[in-house]
Amino acid sequence: MKNFKIKSYTKSTYAYTKLRKSFGRQPLFQIVPAHIIDSINPNAELQNEYMLRNPVHREVQATLPQSEHDTNTKQIFIHEQGINHTEGGWPRDVHLYNEDHLNRHRRRVQHDDNYVHSILKMRPHIDHCIAQNNAIDMYETYFADMQLQTPVEKYHIQIANTFRDPFCRPISCIVWTNEKKAKLVASYCHKRYPESENYQKNVCYVWDVNKQTSPLFEFFPSHGCWQVACLPSESELLITGLENGTVSVFDIRVSSNSVGSSSIYNSHFAPVSALLYTHSRTNTEFFTGSPDGQCLWWDKRNISKPIDRLKMAVKLATNEEPSFINSEGVSSLEFDRGLPTKFLCGTESGLIINANRMGRSHSEILTSYWEAHTGPVRAVQRSPCTLRMFISCGDWRVRIWSEEVRTAPIIVTSPYRYQVTDVCWAPMRYSSYMAVSEDGVFYYWDLIRKFNKPVTKLHISRHGLNKLKPHPGGQSIAVGDYKGSLFLLHLSENMTIPGTNDKQLVHQIYNRETKREHNVDTRLKEIRLKARADVETPTILNEEDEISDVEDLEKLTEQYLNIVKEEMGQMGGVLANNLSYSNLSNIN
Repeated sequence: MKNFKIKSYTKSTYAYTKLRKSFGRQPLFQIVPAHIIDSINPNAELQNEYMLRNPVHREVQATLPQSEHDTNTKQIFIHEQGINHTEGGWPRDVHLYNEDHLNRHRRRVQHDDNYVHSILKMRPHIDHCIAQNNAIDMYETYFADMQLQTPVEKYHIQIANTFRDPFCRPISCIVWTNEKKAKLVASYCHKRYPESENYQKNVCYVWDVNKQTSPLFEFFPSHGCWQVACLPSESELLITGLENGTVSVFDIRVSSNSVGSSSIYNSHFAPVSALLYTHSRTNTEFFTGSPDGQCLWWDKRNISKPIDRLKMAVKLATNEEPSFINSEGVSSLEFDRGLPTKFLCGTESGLIINANRMGRSHSEILTSYWEAHTGPVRAVQRSPCTLRMFISCGDWRVRIWSEEVRTAPIIVTSPYRYQVTDVCWAPMRYSSYMAVSEDGVFYYWDLIRKFNKPVTKLHISRHGLNKLKPHPGGQSIAVGDYKGSLFLLHLSENMTIPGTNDKQLVHQIYNRETKREHNVDTRLKEIRLKARADVETPTILNEEDEISDVEDLEKLTEQYLNIVKEEMGQMGGVLANNLSYSNLSNIN
């Protein structure tokens, strides 16, 4: 094998040189107007070869490309399981809810020798935990600088539909039919009594909630319709309370006119201001109220005359019989099927009367009353959570009452700027209620979320709202104004579905406020009794007290004379030696 010798590498370099003047001049840019540098004329031969294609067919994709994929994933089964652990670790023979067994077992364990050693052995670990806990600042504010976040619950009210009256009459009553696809029954009337000749259009409508152009049915009462009610079992039967005090029955399947009416001689003497169905076996009984001061019970199968009468007279003198003179005019009624024999009556003088039909005498029927408002009670309704609590509205306030407290309401809202015309509880959400006022605003309150102000409100009409009726499901609310417009509102989900603990929290609020009013009432009674006792018991002075007062006066007088004698002696006065009580009075 031959050996090759690698030659060494020699690096060669070559330098290029060029004079500065050969680089050219420095380019300078400036803005100049446009000018033609060169013009190329079209070629006539090429133009002759050009030909228009007509028609032209082209395919264009006008939508975004999409693809579809199918995948099979494994199913994951999830279930929730909870544990309610109250107290454990006890032997089997020890009963958990028997205090004697528990105390006996504790004494047995504490007398054991191992118990003391176990406690001593656990002491270092417990001391360490206590010292560690004491080292933590429990009152330190960690997130004081964080910005406030928007609330998670967003309350939303939407106007879904509007049904208008062509005659622009005020809505007098709103009722939902008891059907799967509920309809709205609205009556319209200028509530002026006696009836004016300018308002002879008495037609009322049945509206389909999905059709606002024209009503589904029309019915024609003989006089202005103040109240209307639907039969719970047959939604096609309507009961109307008219302006002349009579009641009429309408069957929209048969005719738009009434199929039956009561006699004017056996009816109210004033317009029917309240009408409700009562609990009965046949679901055919209803009762009415009127400003004439009486409530009448009827049966729709025979409405020629009422089956019962009751004069709403509560402020009676001794041995005074109830009559139309001393009775209170009825402005609103409330009946709940949970209390079949009881009902609440709001009067035009601001009273709320609690009545029980099972009473034997008049005083047992009208058991109690509350002085609720200044002026007529516009609406009164029992709470769906507890029947002992009810709400009322009148003048400029909404008040919540308890049957256990007769002196004052348990919850009072701040006064509204305009008069409150109607109020009602939310059907499904136990802690909420709704109100409308004459400024055209719909208010939604929630006692759990905000106690002193509404959680949301919506200005609906500039003519003022006067009626409010929620659907039993709670999602839809019907609101009427003074110009015949019927608004259908839809509420958000968090305003209709109750929480898991809402009912318990409302019961706690009711018990707390009722107890507070009881305490305040008891304290006021004590103050009144003490003030009355101070006024009635005169001050009597004994002879011994008079003698002691005279002796004290003589002692004080003697001390005063001695002091004056000393002062006069120091001044060298002439009267110092002859000073006594008699000549002291002459000096003065």
